[in-house]
Amino acid sequence: MRTEKRYFFLFIFLFLLPSCGGGGGGGDGGGTAAVDNSGTISLAWDASPDASAVGYWVYYGTSSGIYRARADTGRVTGNTVEYTLTGLSRGQVYYLVVSAYDHYRNESDFSNEVSGVAR
Repeated sequence: MRTEKRYFFLFIFLFLLPSCGGGGGGGDGGGTAAVDNSGTISLAWDASPDASAVGYWVYYGTSSGIYRARADTGRVTGNTVEYTLTGLSRGQVYYLVVSAYDHYRNESDFSNEVSGVAR
């Protein structure tokens, strides 16, 4: 059985969500600090021109070139793909790449890397 490597061309443009809310403060300054995993980063990119691409993986991590997590966009249609990563640490810099996959989950190479701060 031969597997075919598919090549998709992805150009990823990073758009960050504006900070919402704010607030905070208070507390007595003692005790342990809670981890704030309410951060988000929103991404948008041009869809792959390959008609067999049906979805995308968004890989991300806190060091350039090291992606310790990934998120599946699910089935995607249209010329522009938008996706928001959630559950990130606010204020943390993340490095992200995207790959496309087809119906059989054959995956493309990574897009160019972008970085952003979770808001």
